[in-house]
Amino acid sequence: MSDNATTTISAVFQTREAADYAIEHLVQQHGLNRADIFAEAQGDDNTSGTRPSGGDANKGDAPSEPALQGAVKVSADASRDTADLVRATFQEMGGQDITAR
Repeated sequence: MSDNATTTISAVFQTREAADYAIEHLVQQHGLNRADIFAEAQGDDNTSGTRPSGGDANKGDAPSEPALQGAVKVSADASRDTADLVRATFQEMGGQDITAR
């Protein structure tokens, strides 16, 4: 974001699927720029969350071994006008430990 009055809002999600839903909700429903939203492992190890979900869930005979090394952290750079919206969306989509910096 080029605006100097931005805040980074972060939340922790237990599954990659929940993190993806939160991101897409911000982009598609609220018009945030996808380039201002970031997803990463909360810790040092690659992870798809703390439990299988979505494409990671075993849906038949195929074995599924997703990288369950911890939660997924999603951060969004928000203007003053959208910061409350981002917080509310993260909470609505199951985000935990919501912080702003």
